[in-house]
Amino acid sequence: MAADFLRRHQSGGGYDEETWPDTMRLLILIYTELTDDGPVLLDFAAKAEEARVSVEDLRAEVEWLVEHEFLALDGDVGGVARLWVNPSVAFLPGTDPRVAAARHRFPYIGVAEGGMSAGQPVIVHPYELELWEAVYDAQRDMFEDPPCFSSDGCAIHGPRTS
Repeated sequence: MAADFLRRHQSGGGYDEETWPDTMRLLILIYTELTDDGPVLLDFAAKAEEARVSVEDLRAEVEWLVEHEFLALDGDVGGVARLWVNPSVAFLPGTDPRVAAARHRFPYIGVAEGGMSAGQPVIVHPYELELWEAVYDAQRDMFEDPPCFSSDGCAIHGPRTS
């Protein structure tokens, strides 16, 4: 939500539904490619087709997300980009968010209380090891033993046995 809130705030709060990029939907499409705490390989042509946007629009959105440190770009060869996701906005349960945060010195990004009604709807804390340690400690159970909401079991823990 932080990325979507920041986009709306930068545009003065309003946007044209027909022409505005759907930041949240595009981020979700990128996040679904997460594995462990490694990078996402984003094939721009394939993901643009899946998202039903042009390759140019997808590239522009990724550039904006990189500029605002929601993502880090680590190469773009032959239309396939290697992206790292800021773990303050998405992480794969069971992974340690501190690894990617330290590697790219990601800021900790959060939504302000009140969301879009706040003067600054997004709070960006510059990278600090101590802050990421505090986030990890406060949410240790989520990172080490995430809840499973599937009756079929979770891939990270394997199928449940009764």
